Amino acid sequence: MSDEAIRLLRTSDFYMICGRAEAKFSEFKHVEPELLEFKISVLGGTSSIGALRMSKIPALRELDDGTRIGVRYSEGYISFVTWDDESKETLRAAFDTEDILWRRGRKESFVEGLDNHLELACYDLLYVGIATETDSYSRLIQKGHTARQQILSDEPQRYPGARVSDEIFLMLFNADPLLIKSWGAEDDIEGEDVLMSYSNERLVKDAEKAFIAILKPPYNKQLYSNYPKGKDGNYGQGYTGYSYSLSDGIVLRTPFGSMKGARESYMTMSNDADFISIKGDSVTLHIAGSDRELDASTPFSGS
Repeated sequence: MSDEAIRLLRTSDFYMICGRAEAKFSEFKHVEPELLEFKISVLGGTSSIGALRMSKIPALRELDDGTRIGVRYSEGYISFVTWDDESKETLRAAFDTEDILWRRGRKESFVEGLDNHLELACYDLLYVGIATETDSYSRLIQKGHTARQQILSDEPQRYPGARVSDEIFLMLFNADPLLIKSWGAEDDIEGEDVLMSYSNERLVKDAEKAFIAILKPPYNKQLYSNYPKGKDGNYGQGYTGYSYSLSDGIVLRTPFGSMKGARESYMTMSNDADFISIKGDSVTLHIAGSDRELDASTPFSGS
């Protein structure tokens, strides 16, 4: 793992451990000179046809006209290389199946098709955690993480003959808050009233508890049955209400239901994302496109 990748992983606020059968590429075809078509299939599950528009891939778009570009592909990766005048090869871009699904969920323009990508990017949520004393990379990857080791030991194969370690996914997230204040026509607004501040530590701890309380991952021993009450979160901090959603096109699934994320290509929010809403002592999961509000204290069936 590169130093830059480790640096980025260390900046994450909290993490999730998820499970799903491996996904594989197949059926590659150049339907146009710059359009590579392929199929992504989750072993034992669903599949979808997608394509990469080479002229829109950022690493290729910046190349000079006339640059020789080569494509290599297998069931695990798609890569793009170039050659200089001395035939020296340079890797310009590489994607595995999860990368393609993630970018499709973010509506990146060079990924086309995969219309049922949410069915492919549907993961069993096994554990949610934060690193309070170190960082997510140190706790989850560098050192022995108790829940991660238990998951690798106890989880069954999702596809015959597969290695469980190939079916476990580590997802690291950052909290990106949007703060809104409102005033009525008769309110007196002072300069300090428009200042927007928050505690990132409280936000992250509260978000972790919200996801655990509503989705109840099976490897979390503490399910925070009293959430949103608590001394280290957002409860009692003066907010009229607050909510949490996933700004990625994925689905988290547990025995208690599912929660899907979404975003637009030009912003991190989307009306297509489910979200956890907290108002006072009430915690509900709002399903996008539905009028349902699901209480955290009772089992539910998500979309």
